[in-house]
Amino acid sequence: MWWLLLALVLVLAVGIPLLVRASHRREWRDDLASAEQEVAWFARGLIPELRRLSSLAEVAGGWNIAESRVAAVEDRLTALEPSAPDEAAQLRAITLRDAVRAARGQMHDLVESGRPETLAQDLDTVAARLEQVLGAANPLD
Repeated sequence: MWWLLLALVLVLAVGIPLLVRASHRREWRDDLASAEQEVAWFARGLIPELRRLSSLAEVAGGWNIAESRVAAVEDRLTALEPSAPDEAAQLRAITLRDAVRAARGQMHDLVESGRPETLAQDLDTVAARLEQVLGAANPLD
């Protein structure tokens, strides 16, 4: 009878940490998926909306309103990196974060010294680079 109790204790000692680890991994992946949705909004929602505006000043105003949301997703991705459950997950967070950071820099340059005659093309370039990273094979799937 004592061996049954010992077996139960052993199962609990091994099982509980595995369940906790799986839960943390699932939460991390959910957080990453949420951040990816924000990056998709940047590429597929915000940039097309800015593209429909008629002047560089309007684009600058729209960007100033939305930039804090973009900065927040960059910060979330930065926070996800060190807590990634494995190297593939960490690389995905880094890749997305770097793409968002580069796109923010491009948007800043565009509104500061952009040329109205190439505005639509410049915005399309920013969106295309984000789409490239979003469309890259996700090793977590």
